[in-house]
Amino acid sequence: MDIFEGNPYAKFLRKLNNFPSLEDFKIIINRDAAVDQRVYNSPTVDQVAAVWIEGNNDNVPYEREIVVHSHSGKNHQVKHYFGCYDPLQYPLLFPGGDVEDIFKREREGVKAPKAGSVSCREYYCYKVKIRDTRQSTVLTSAGRLFHQYAVDMYIKLETTRLDYFRKKQSEIRAELFQGIVDSVAAGEAKACQVGRRIVLPSSFIGGPRDMRRRYLDAMSLVQRFGKPDIFITMTCNPEWEEITEELHPGQTHNDRPDLTSRIFRGKLQDLKDQLFKKEIFGKVAAHVHVIEFQKRGLPHAHMLIILMGKHKIVSLDHYDKYVSAEIPNHYENPILYELVKKHMMHGPCGELNMKNVCMQNGECKYHYPREFSLISLQAKDAYPVYKRSKNNRTMLVRNKILNNQWVVPYNPYLLTRYNCHINIEICSGIKAVKYLYKYIYKGHDRVAVNIEYNEGEKVVNEIKNF
Repeated sequence: MDIFEGNPYAKFLRKLNNFPSLEDFKIIINRDAAVDQRVYNSPTVDQVAAVWIEGNNDNVPYEREIVVHSHSGKNHQVKHYFGCYDPLQYPLLFPGGDVEDIFKREREGVKAPKAGSVSCREYYCYKVKIRDTRQSTVLTSAGRLFHQYAVDMYIKLETTRLDYFRKKQSEIRAELFQGIVDSVAAGEAKACQVGRRIVLPSSFIGGPRDMRRRYLDAMSLVQRFGKPDIFITMTCNPEWEEITEELHPGQTHNDRPDLTSRIFRGKLQDLKDQLFKKEIFGKVAAHVHVIEFQKRGLPHAHMLIILMGKHKIVSLDHYDKYVSAEIPNHYENPILYELVKKHMMHGPCGELNMKNVCMQNGECKYHYPREFSLISLQAKDAYPVYKRSKNNRTMLVRNKILNNQWVVPYNPYLLTRYNCHINIEICSGIKAVKYLYKYIYKGHDRVAVNIEYNEGEKVVNEIKNF
């Protein structure tokens, strides 16, 4: 039996093996604007990533394994879930070849939920925990190898979860999603490609049904408590003292994604305390938030807040109370002035810099520079226009003189407290509600790849989505 039968990726690999040279092959990031740019957006920086191919054909092996050849002529396959897989795959990280067994134990006053070994996720949470031990130091000092290790272990966990759901299809009533009608509805036009579909339930975190369920749950909050009042975006600052003080000599924040993620989570928890316990914007009726990772690896959070009835933002006076879009007075508040200069100035773009990343078709996709406005008001498109006085306040940002037209809306108290990019927006109209909820629940970033190769005099172009 041909193991490549019915598998386009394996067929491509077979063609690849038949060519004498790889010089005829090119892998190009697809920049087609027709695909959803919120999800299929091109990478902007170099980073550690994984092209993860999974198929539905049980006859085609997709196992990531290590083959050990012995003197007796017998081969030993080390699966990714074997305890010795990590030392064999990463000998620099585990030079002793140790296979560590970890068991749960009861802490004083806290009873362990189950006795016995820990789960795979708990095991790797334990491995990347920051400790003053040799193993922890070796792991967190490995730079990009540590990145590769973390991505590899993440794929190991997701593969285990997917294998579970693949074997439990009868329990999630997968037969309801099978058949020719469903395949055609999904866009499959070739009869040879129609087969058994693997359905991911809503309990699979990050899957399409999970994201849709979260979106519908969030929209139900609007029906119950009304439209959101405030939209907050908070981004990790790699120059926080909590991060820089823990870096090893010669390290940068890019070498320690574990550290930046933990510090950011602590800051986010403190932001929640400010919003929900100290109620700096008023009593909160409901909220939703999601944490994402930028292309350069730093985490950021999007949060939508619905205030209770008497605390809702219903007048334009509340705009200036909570949000500022102006450069502060340098002499009256020098600390806030420097924070705005460092974190809250957009660009420069447009005529000042046509090559900025925000430029599309000769215009800034974020609509900067904004128009001056003597007062805050609500525009016809349901998005607020913040007060931007035409005064003489300017600052030098990235070798350009910028004024109030380039200020990203912020809250002075939160900006001073967290020393990071923290954008505060007022959700003034109901037209923006659906967009905002879809924005925070758009799902994982993906990439469309064009694979081009010469087949005689014919250039074959295959588009694969990962």
